Amino acid sequence: MKLCYNALSPFVRKVRVTAMELNLMDKIEIVDSDHSDMFKGINPANPLGKVPSLTLENGDVLFDSFVICEYLDSIGSGPSLFPAAGPERWQVLTLHEMANGMTDAAYQRRMDSIMPAGEGSPSWCNRLKLSMENCLDEMERQAESYGDKVNIGTIAVGCALGYHDFRFGDEQWRNGRPTLTKWYERFAARTSMAQTAPA
Repeated sequence: MKLCYNALSPFVRKVRVTAMELNLMDKIEIVDSDHSDMFKGINPANPLGKVPSLTLENGDVLFDSFVICEYLDSIGSGPSLFPAAGPERWQVLTLHEMANGMTDAAYQRRMDSIMPAGEGSPSWCNRLKLSMENCLDEMERQAESYGDKVNIGTIAVGCALGYHDFRFGDEQWRNGRPTLTKWYERFAARTSMAQTAPA
Protein backbone atom coordinates (compact mmCIF):
# COMPACT_ATOMS: atom_id res chain seq x y z
CA MET A 1 0.00 0.00 0.00
CA LYS A 2 1.14 3.55 -0.72
CA LEU A 3 0.16 6.48 1.49
CA CYS A 4 0.38 9.93 -0.11
CA TYR A 5 1.86 11.94 2.69
CA ASN A 6 2.66 15.34 4.15
CA ALA A 7 4.44 15.27 7.50
CA LEU A 8 2.64 18.41 8.69
CA SER A 9 -0.90 17.29 7.82
CA PRO A 10 -3.00 16.43 10.88
CA PHE A 11 -5.18 14.21 8.67
CA VAL A 12 -2.15 12.21 7.52
CA ARG A 13 -1.05 12.02 11.15
CA LYS A 14 -4.40 10.46 12.10
CA VAL A 15 -3.85 7.76 9.47
CA ARG A 16 -0.29 7.11 10.61
CA VAL A 17 -1.32 6.88 14.27
CA THR A 18 -4.09 4.46 13.30
CA ALA A 19 -1.67 2.35 11.25
CA MET A 20 0.81 2.20 14.13
CA GLU A 21 -1.85 1.24 16.64
CA LEU A 22 -2.92 -1.58 14.28
CA ASN A 23 0.66 -2.76 13.58
CA LEU A 24 0.44 -1.94 9.87
CA MET A 25 3.19 0.59 9.22
CA ASP A 26 5.54 -2.05 7.83
CA LYS A 27 2.98 -2.68 5.05
CA ILE A 28 2.69 0.97 4.02
CA GLU A 29 5.04 2.84 1.71
CA ILE A 30 5.14 6.59 2.30
CA VAL A 31 4.96 8.72 -0.86
CA ASP A 32 5.57 12.45 -0.52
CA SER A 33 3.01 14.86 -1.95
CA ASP A 34 3.73 17.45 -4.64
CA HIS A 35 4.13 20.97 -3.26
CA SER A 36 5.14 22.68 -6.50
CA ASP A 37 1.77 24.50 -6.68
CA MET A 38 -0.46 23.96 -3.68
CA PHE A 39 -3.31 25.94 -5.24
CA LYS A 40 -3.60 23.28 -7.95
CA GLY A 41 -3.57 20.44 -5.43
CA ILE A 42 -0.79 18.40 -3.89
CA ASN A 43 -2.03 14.88 -4.60
CA PRO A 44 -2.92 13.81 -8.16
CA ALA A 45 -4.16 10.43 -6.91
CA ASN A 46 -7.08 12.18 -5.19
CA PRO A 47 -9.49 14.19 -7.38
CA LEU A 48 -9.78 16.65 -4.47
CA GLY A 49 -6.02 17.23 -4.68
CA LYS A 50 -5.58 16.62 -0.95
CA VAL A 51 -3.70 14.27 1.34
CA PRO A 52 -3.99 11.62 2.51
CA SER A 53 -4.85 8.97 -0.03
CA LEU A 54 -4.05 5.27 0.17
CA THR A 55 -3.33 3.30 -3.00
CA LEU A 56 -4.02 -0.39 -2.51
CA GLU A 57 -2.16 -3.29 -4.10
CA ASN A 58 -4.88 -3.67 -6.75
CA GLY A 59 -4.60 -0.01 -7.73
CA ASP A 60 -7.75 1.20 -5.96
CA VAL A 61 -7.35 4.58 -4.23
CA LEU A 62 -9.01 5.37 -0.90
CA PHE A 63 -9.59 8.83 0.54
CA ASP A 64 -10.17 10.73 2.85
CA SER A 65 -8.55 10.04 6.24
CA PHE A 66 -11.66 8.57 7.86
CA VAL A 67 -12.19 6.05 5.06
CA ILE A 68 -8.51 5.09 5.13
CA CYS A 69 -8.57 4.62 8.90
CA GLU A 70 -11.65 2.40 8.73
CA TYR A 71 -10.06 0.33 5.97
CA LEU A 72 -6.89 -0.10 8.03
CA ASP A 73 -9.01 -1.10 11.00
CA SER A 74 -10.58 -3.84 8.86
CA ILE A 75 -7.21 -5.42 8.02
CA GLY A 76 -5.12 -4.62 11.10
CA SER A 77 -4.34 -6.63 14.20
CA GLY A 78 -5.25 -5.78 17.76
CA PRO A 79 -8.44 -4.29 19.21
CA SER A 80 -10.69 -2.52 16.73
CA LEU A 81 -10.58 1.28 16.77
CA PHE A 82 -14.15 1.41 15.41
CA PRO A 83 -16.74 0.02 17.84
CA ALA A 84 -19.37 -2.33 16.47
CA ALA A 85 -22.99 -1.23 16.05
CA GLY A 86 -24.60 0.25 19.13
CA PRO A 87 -24.46 3.37 21.33
CA GLU A 88 -20.66 3.25 21.75
CA ARG A 89 -20.15 3.34 17.99
CA TRP A 90 -22.22 6.49 17.57
CA GLN A 91 -20.48 8.17 20.50
CA VAL A 92 -17.04 7.40 19.09
CA LEU A 93 -17.96 8.48 15.55
CA THR A 94 -19.51 11.71 16.83
CA LEU A 95 -16.36 12.41 18.84
CA HIS A 96 -14.32 11.81 15.70
CA GLU A 97 -16.43 14.25 13.71
CA MET A 98 -16.12 16.95 16.36
CA ALA A 99 -12.34 16.58 16.51
CA ASN A 100 -12.06 16.31 12.74
CA GLY A 101 -14.21 19.42 12.32
CA MET A 102 -12.03 21.31 14.77
CA THR A 103 -8.95 20.23 12.81
CA ASP A 104 -10.55 21.31 9.55
CA ALA A 105 -11.38 24.73 11.04
CA ALA A 106 -7.76 25.10 12.19
CA TYR A 107 -6.50 24.06 8.76
CA GLN A 108 -8.77 26.58 7.02
CA ARG A 109 -7.53 29.32 9.36
CA ARG A 110 -3.97 28.37 8.54
CA MET A 111 -4.67 28.41 4.80
CA ASP A 112 -6.38 31.79 5.06
CA SER A 113 -3.25 33.20 6.69
CA ILE A 114 -1.09 32.31 3.68
CA MET A 115 -3.49 33.42 0.95
CA PRO A 116 -2.36 36.22 -1.38
CA ALA A 117 -2.98 39.73 -0.07
CA GLY A 118 -6.64 40.71 -0.15
CA GLU A 119 -7.97 37.18 -0.57
CA GLY A 120 -8.37 36.27 3.10
CA SER A 121 -11.41 36.84 5.30
CA PRO A 122 -10.85 38.01 8.89
CA SER A 123 -14.53 37.62 9.76
CA TRP A 124 -14.57 34.01 8.51
CA CYS A 125 -11.38 33.28 10.43
CA ASN A 126 -13.04 34.57 13.59
CA ARG A 127 -15.97 32.24 12.95
CA LEU A 128 -13.58 29.32 12.53
CA LYS A 129 -11.79 30.26 15.75
CA LEU A 130 -15.13 30.27 17.59
CA SER A 131 -15.83 26.76 16.29
CA MET A 132 -12.46 25.61 17.59
CA GLU A 133 -13.10 27.17 21.00
CA ASN A 134 -16.54 25.55 21.20
CA CYS A 135 -15.03 22.15 20.41
CA LEU A 136 -12.32 22.60 23.02
CA ASP A 137 -14.93 23.47 25.65
CA GLU A 138 -16.96 20.39 24.78
CA MET A 139 -13.83 18.22 24.89
CA GLU A 140 -13.09 19.59 28.35
CA ARG A 141 -16.58 18.54 29.48
CA GLN A 142 -16.11 15.07 28.01
CA ALA A 143 -12.42 14.45 28.72
CA GLU A 144 -12.88 12.43 31.89
CA SER A 145 -14.87 9.87 29.91
CA TYR A 146 -12.01 9.41 27.42
CA GLY A 147 -9.93 7.61 30.05
CA ASP A 148 -7.36 5.32 28.48
CA LYS A 149 -9.52 4.47 25.47
CA VAL A 150 -7.79 4.27 22.11
CA ASN A 151 -10.28 4.53 19.28
CA ILE A 152 -10.81 6.64 16.17
CA GLY A 153 -12.45 9.32 18.32
CA THR A 154 -9.65 9.73 20.84
CA ILE A 155 -7.04 9.51 18.07
CA ALA A 156 -8.80 12.35 16.23
CA VAL A 157 -8.90 14.42 19.44
CA GLY A 158 -5.20 13.84 20.05
CA CYS A 159 -4.32 14.87 16.50
CA ALA A 160 -6.59 17.93 16.69
CA LEU A 161 -4.94 19.14 19.89
CA GLY A 162 -1.49 18.48 18.47
CA TYR A 163 -2.29 20.52 15.38
CA HIS A 164 -3.65 23.33 17.56
CA ASP A 165 -0.33 23.39 19.42
CA PHE A 166 1.61 23.32 16.16
CA ARG A 167 -0.23 26.11 14.33
CA PHE A 168 -1.87 28.15 17.09
CA GLY A 169 0.25 27.50 20.15
CA ASP A 170 0.03 31.15 21.20
CA GLU A 171 -3.71 30.73 21.84
CA GLN A 172 -3.02 28.54 24.90
CA TRP A 173 -5.96 26.13 24.66
CA ARG A 174 -4.95 24.52 27.98
CA ASN A 175 -5.97 27.59 29.99
CA GLY A 176 -9.18 26.77 31.86
CA ARG A 177 -9.26 23.18 30.58
CA PRO A 178 -7.41 21.10 33.20
CA THR A 179 -9.14 17.78 32.53
CA LEU A 180 -8.47 17.87 28.80
CA THR A 181 -4.90 18.99 29.44
CA LYS A 182 -4.23 16.05 31.76
CA TRP A 183 -5.78 13.58 29.34
CA TYR A 184 -3.77 14.95 26.41
CA GLU A 185 -0.49 14.70 28.30
CA ARG A 186 -1.07 10.97 28.74
CA PHE A 187 -2.36 10.35 25.23
CA ALA A 188 0.39 12.36 23.51
CA ALA A 189 2.97 10.15 25.23
CA ARG A 190 1.80 7.08 23.31
CA THR A 191 4.45 5.82 20.89
CA SER A 192 2.18 6.34 17.88
CA MET A 193 1.57 9.96 18.85
CA ALA A 194 5.15 10.77 19.83
CA GLN A 195 6.57 9.37 16.60
CA THR A 196 4.15 11.28 14.37
CA ALA A 197 4.31 14.69 16.08
CA PRO A 198 4.98 17.51 13.55
CA ALA A 199 8.49 18.90 13.81
